[in-house]
Amino acid sequence: MSSAIAVIDPYCLTPYTLGSLEAGALSGAESIAMRVARAHGRNFRFHFYQNGRIDIDRDACGFYRPLASLKADDLAGVQAIAVVSSWKSALKARKLNAHCPIFLRLHSNPGRHNRRMGEALAEAGIEIVCVSHAHARHVSEFLSAENDRLPKITTIYNPVDDHLAPDDTPRDVNRLFFPGTPLRGISEVLAKFERLRQQRPELKLDIAEDGNKIWPDGVPPVGVTFLGRLDHGEMIDRMRGSLCVFYPQTRFFEPFGLPLAEANAVGTPVLADEGLAVNHEILGGDGQCVDTGDIAAIVSRLDAWRDTPPKVTAAPHYRISHIAELWRQKLTGSLQSPQGGPAAMEAAAAAPASR
Repeated sequence: MSSAIAVIDPYCLTPYTLGSLEAGALSGAESIAMRVARAHGRNFRFHFYQNGRIDIDRDACGFYRPLASLKADDLAGVQAIAVVSSWKSALKARKLNAHCPIFLRLHSNPGRHNRRMGEALAEAGIEIVCVSHAHARHVSEFLSAENDRLPKITTIYNPVDDHLAPDDTPRDVNRLFFPGTPLRGISEVLAKFERLRQQRPELKLDIAEDGNKIWPDGVPPVGVTFLGRLDHGEMIDRMRGSLCVFYPQTRFFEPFGLPLAEANAVGTPVLADEGLAVNHEILGGDGQCVDTGDIAAIVSRLDAWRDTPPKVTAAPHYRISHIAELWRQKLTGSLQSPQGGPAAMEAAAAAPASR
């Protein structure tokens, strides 16, 4: 059987290759796709079909072609098809190949205009692969309201690099860090930091965003430094040198939140709200989730961490070596368990996805 895998990305803003990843020019879904492809080495030949591409390229991961050039002959011999984010593109791929396994990789929550995609995907035999158990529950509940049939919905986490680990970087116990996009809720983060600083005025908050996009008058709140957009390595360095990642927002349900898992991977705790199930799923039971509406609870947790930094780490099932193996099994039809992590979840992780 062919070892070719088609990856269809109809939403990327610019075409990308392995070189784009290694140059640090990728983030989000594009970075995830290329990191998983790179991890597979000689297991597969990847054929990427990308929005915005006008040429054909090739590297160690495979071939790169314009999305508009995709035809039935191209998909006739592939072993599996992965479609990034677009359920309509997944349905088009099914018309081009009636029998090949097709996986729709969702990185975000579907909007109202996607509420009827459940039956269409079920009829086409297309599996939805979500980025967390909380995300999968949300998608299932969202689609159940409008669809009598649902497709198979499973979970494979976004990967944390194997090499990320604690080192001897000194931590500034007065400095907090917010890693910026794709995480949201910055206005709530700033409001809670302002209240926090009334009790602990020595604390500072670094934000990996441009200030003029968040604080239009150009005068940042006291104690806040806008760093601008950081590349991945710079962001990891900031995490290493900070007391914690400060993420007390409650309004947005992030399907995964890779920076939170990466912070734990380098030994940095995350202060997150206990009301979002995905926070418990990523951060576990290490005291990193608190009621962030209670400023006294935030102060107490940070004071404890300033006195004795907690020992945290990323769970093994988040690591790229494990995630790549799950994708290999799924793409070859040999996956024994549909889940990207332990089958049994903690009670907190099984809570509703939001308040």
